[in-house]
Amino acid sequence: MDWLWVLMVAVRAVSPAPDDQWATRLAELDHARGRAFSSADPTLLREVYAPGSPARRADAATIDAYAARGGRVVGAELMTLRCRVVSSSPARVRLEVVDQLDAARVEWDDGTATPLPRDLPSRREVALVRTEHGWRIAETRLR
Repeated sequence: MDWLWVLMVAVRAVSPAPDDQWATRLAELDHARGRAFSSADPTLLREVYAPGSPARRADAATIDAYAARGGRVVGAELMTLRCRVVSSSPARVRLEVVDQLDAARVEWDDGTATPLPRDLPSRREVALVRTEHGWRIAETRLR
């Protein structure tokens, strides 16, 4: 029977808990979001958000507003401090997340940079949906 415990521990080590898997997925989506901001290209948000997502429209408007003034936001990535699955189905997952914006700055066309205010941890509910291109963020709400 000792071999059974060893096998269970080994499987657990290579198969993270569901909460950890979703935290990893959120980090991947947020990295893609950061690329959209740093390249000032709101079309890259399609890799992050489900079609019609209000958060996608808000991020696109922010990217466009900075670009219109000659800037782009660098370092706009969220650090997930805690992630918990609230509910899940094969097509939708609802997470409770505590995250914090990393040290971000605006880099201007003239070569200068302006640091953005430091963020405090925020608790939010994040809904992800399965799309034909993988999991995407459908909505986020502060809690």
